[in-house]
Amino acid sequence: MATTGEPKYILSAGLGRFASMDANAAKHFGPGAGEKARELLAGSIAKAKAAGFEVIGEDVNPTDPEDTIRRFTEQLSSRKWAAVNVGYGVRGHKEHTETFERLLDACRRISPDAKIIFSNGPDEVITAIRRNFPENFQ
Repeated sequence: MATTGEPKYILSAGLGRFASMDANAAKHFGPGAGEKARELLAGSIAKAKAAGFEVIGEDVNPTDPEDTIRRFTEQLSSRKWAAVNVGYGVRGHKEHTETFERLLDACRRISPDAKIIFSNGPDEVITAIRRNFPENFQ
């Protein structure tokens, strides 16, 4: 369903270009995990755009959580967000728990009105958006 007017902004935190550095993502997506994740996310972004959403990705670097949190908080402070999505690659593996907690804490502090949503993969960002904003898909 195409909409007009100001888009609803969604900040989406996932492994993205760093997926190939994560053993779980590399196992799931194969040796080109980063490229595959970006490709799948692009499909979700296109569908979201057609429904009036602007999805802005922020890649989580599993080897540099400080840089990740810095970039994420800068992005979070840049505008009003309808929602913040955190992907399964970040929240579904115990080695990323501290980063996941810090991302959620930043959301609570900086953008408390944004919905917190969760996708189960880069191709399912659109599923999380549909689930949390059903009125945009009627």
